[in-house]
Amino acid sequence: MPDMGDMGGFADLFETFFTGFGGSAAAGGAGRRTGQRRGDDLRLDLNISFRQAVFGEEREVQIRHAETCSTCHGSGARAGSGPTTCRTCGGTGKVQRATRTPFGTIAQVTTCPSCNGSGQIIAEPCSDCGGEGRRQVRKKLRINIPAGVDSGQRLRVSGEGNAGPRGGPPGDLYVYLDVERDPQLQRDGVDILSEVTVSYLQAILGDSIPVDTLDGREQVTLPAGTQPGTVLSLRNKGVPRLGNPVARGDHRLVVKVCLPNRVSHEERTLLEQLVEVSAKSAKGKSVFGSIFG
Repeated sequence: MPDMGDMGGFADLFETFFTGFGGSAAAGGAGRRTGQRRGDDLRLDLNISFRQAVFGEEREVQIRHAETCSTCHGSGARAGSGPTTCRTCGGTGKVQRATRTPFGTIAQVTTCPSCNGSGQIIAEPCSDCGGEGRRQVRKKLRINIPAGVDSGQRLRVSGEGNAGPRGGPPGDLYVYLDVERDPQLQRDGVDILSEVTVSYLQAILGDSIPVDTLDGREQVTLPAGTQPGTVLSLRNKGVPRLGNPVARGDHRLVVKVCLPNRVSHEERTLLEQLVEVSAKSAKGKSVFGSIFG
């Protein structure tokens, strides 16, 4: 079985639904026959876009895996023949060897070297699979990516790993997700973070500003007197919660105020007038406060 790696403790998210092209879905949950070995699991690394991870999508992928040979139906034997019981192990797939030591005789049970543990010998192997009982094939699958997934998480597709030897049940396919970054939006769990830059006049007077969200560009009201670093919260504009796509996080918008390096003569005159008005207003409040304070 291939090493699945340390993915930060993420468990399997879902057993995804899929459809094979040109055939029915594999029945990975079929009952396992006694004595048959399960096939190996497979790993597929899948790169998806930021919005595919947020809203979910059905993706078409192509894999290469071992499937049970359709000619011999997994037996590994040519048509009209069949496997015979291994004479070395008597069909058990194990042999016992006795080794003498100074402390006595030690018995060891090992895999039968004649049948490699299968308990059977293929005298006339299938011409299509060479007696293996399975063949490597390419297959297209549609993988259902649920809304709200994130990088490092994995999906399990049941029954799409390698088929087991001699008709054994197949393993599973594990799809590991790698989500691309968005140039403007940053994810924080189920919340979205972004920044917007406004002029000092917009911050003072307030305005309606365009903001890029997961749902497209929207107009957001900037309150008058907004301070630099203010965080505006756009409710239910974040990432859908995994398993409950109706519930969404929030979009937190950080406001940055841009101060001009230079102002025109006319702008400077207006600003100086504003300073005078502001100073008079502050002085009036001070006198009013001394009278009634």
